[in-house]
Amino acid sequence: MDAAEFAIGAVAVSFAIALAALIPAVLRLAILPAVVLEILFGVAIGPQGMGLVHHNEILDVLSELGLAILFLIAGLEINPGQVRGAPTQLALRGWVLSLAIGLVLGFGGQALGLFSGGGFVAIAIATTAIGALMPILKDAGLLAPPYGPFVLASGAVGEALPLVALSLALAGVAGFGTQSVVLVLFAATGLLAIALAGRIRQLPLPPLFHETMSSSGQFPIRFAVFLTISFALFGQSLGLDLVLGAFVAGAVLRTLLPEDLHDDLMQRLSAVGYGFLIPIFFVTSGTELDIAALAGSQTAIALVPVFVLMMLIARGVPVLILFRGVLGIRQRIALAFHSATQLPLVVAIAAIAVEQGAMPGWCGASLVVAGVVTVIVFPGLAALALKTGGTRSG
Repeated sequence: MDAAEFAIGAVAVSFAIALAALIPAVLRLAILPAVVLEILFGVAIGPQGMGLVHHNEILDVLSELGLAILFLIAGLEINPGQVRGAPTQLALRGWVLSLAIGLVLGFGGQALGLFSGGGFVAIAIATTAIGALMPILKDAGLLAPPYGPFVLASGAVGEALPLVALSLALAGVAGFGTQSVVLVLFAATGLLAIALAGRIRQLPLPPLFHETMSSSGQFPIRFAVFLTISFALFGQSLGLDLVLGAFVAGAVLRTLLPEDLHDDLMQRLSAVGYGFLIPIFFVTSGTELDIAALAGSQTAIALVPVFVLMMLIARGVPVLILFRGVLGIRQRIALAFHSATQLPLVVAIAAIAVEQGAMPGWCGASLVVAGVVTVIVFPGLAALALKTGGTRSG
């Protein structure tokens, strides 16, 4: 790729990022979230659109870093004190049931000849896009009890455990035992790092975070990036997905920093992440989406609503069943829609499945488009359920 071609691609990506933020702000009735616009603009400027952006290593690195920052923020956002107890226990039980339902639907659909890669489909439809949901939940004031802890726990489990399942699936049957040991090793390392962070928090080091937060050095931000890259690369070196390491880095960072710095750090990381790096991940994901294969196949188009329904069943049914004792019916309906909102991991899982040859490009594109539909439709339906019935538990 020559310099001129790279410059054109860089300008196109940066313009797409700016436009994706501008449109929802100007058109206040716009139903498309920025993340969806970023993917659509990526398709438009990619090889199957205007051909302004092509694969290159610089964009790949920035995209991977954006994905890592997205999950760092998700890990940092989860407050263990809020989700401890019933929220986490129910979320874990709900996800196990989600995976079981996903396996039935995934391999059932594969047996019927609807699609291939049933295992990858099962994991994808058992995810929750807590990273993409967080701004929506925060703006709507839904992070506080009684509803907030349950949606946060469901989202955290719905992002972390699918990564574990994906790692095991990629290991294959022959490497299942080895990969299980690797996951235990990584989990033990993460728990040790969190415990160590709790000890360090009691030392004179934390005041250093206060003193440098507003300086030109921005040490807490730089330290956050260091943790993210270190844990992500450590996870990758063990054969795990980088987002699992980034998620753990967020948990470590939250434990390490004083409570009164969390909001300030979150704002600064959000500025770097949502303002620059995270949109690059979604735009480049759009450039790699096989829309031509999707548009050229009636089967692929027909599969989109099928995948949407599978996502709602896999994540929504466990909520309706298991959360009856702690949430009212309308809250459970809302949580079902929020839990079934999926996209970032679906994009990653579909890309891996296509790259592994487990499914064709048109099938991966159908899965991603279904995730896009959930982001567009499900949060609105959840808000409608809560608005109609209030946020009363019962």
